[in-house]
Amino acid sequence: MRDGGPALLAWVVLLSRRRGGGVARRRARWVLLGLACSLTAQIPAVYAAIGDLVGVSHAARLVSHAGMVFTAWAGQEFMAGLTGRARGTRGQAWWAGGAFAVMCLLFASLTDIRPETPRVMEYCLVYAAAQLPALLAVIAFGARYARETHDPVLRTGLRLIVAGTALSLLYLLNKSILAVAPRLGFAFPFGRTILPSKVLPTTAYLLVLLGAALPAVTGRLRRHRLYRRLGPLWTALYRAEPSIALDPPRKPDALVVRRLRLRLYRRVIEIRDGLLALQPYRCPEVAARTRHAGAAATEAAVVAAALEARAGGATPLARPAGVTGGTDLAEDTEFLAQVSDAYRRLSTNCSCT
Repeated sequence: MRDGGPALLAWVVLLSRRRGGGVARRRARWVLLGLACSLTAQIPAVYAAIGDLVGVSHAARLVSHAGMVFTAWAGQEFMAGLTGRARGTRGQAWWAGGAFAVMCLLFASLTDIRPETPRVMEYCLVYAAAQLPALLAVIAFGARYARETHDPVLRTGLRLIVAGTALSLLYLLNKSILAVAPRLGFAFPFGRTILPSKVLPTTAYLLVLLGAALPAVTGRLRRHRLYRRLGPLWTALYRAEPSIALDPPRKPDALVVRRLRLRLYRRVIEIRDGLLALQPYRCPEVAARTRHAGAAATEAAVVAAALEARAGGATPLARPAGVTGGTDLAEDTEFLAQVSDAYRRLSTNCSCT
């Protein structure tokens, strides 16, 4: 698990991301795909299998490096999109592609991958050069956008990605020094210790993955919380008017984890349909008496009274349809969640008395 943990995390983050979306989402998936493929090729069992398949024992090293070159380029494209640019630094794709072509030529001439082997130094330096411009662009774009964005979750995610990218640069520097040392005749024993050779790259991968996953995970948790908050109000309206639900509830809200975006949207629409069905039973006097409590609490009191009147067989009256809520879907969802919170408190107090 220690060897395959980062690769598994990369695949989980990649496969859990919703398909579709804009350019930024697509480029984020490119980053995760490249990183997942690169880390997978480094797993000992996969590394050996690739070598057996190709007939070259260290072929997986080239596969892993190809994934990292692609990841660096895709990361630059992703960051460029966040900052409003259509594309990243001009010519970077050609630079990365050309450098990788040189890597392939050098790799084909290697008898093994020990630092003292001829052309290993050149290969390592070209590998570092293939990523260097893109990684610097990721740091520059990421640091800039982290300062400009007002979203604290996105800001934290970008800072994690920038930190991970900076550690990746240090790791490339360490590998380059190790490759150059035998040719220049000096020793660099620190570069082979566990800190720069194992801890540094693993930390870099984890920081990038956490930074990429943070906005998606936080958004999912927020949608799940909103879905659950809307539950008391939706349940009360569903019991009074079952026709509002496209599908009857099959399990508790806490266990609903799939298709949350669609489910949340449908719940808001169904609540609005339920409130519309209650319109003939709304009492203006209740709204007037509770107006001091705020819009959400007032709406909750009116809904509770309307539900009670309907259940008691009150005569429906023609009343003008009034809509209280937000100006868009996000604001309306939050308002209805506040109404649901107030309705739950109101119901709890009534049951206690």
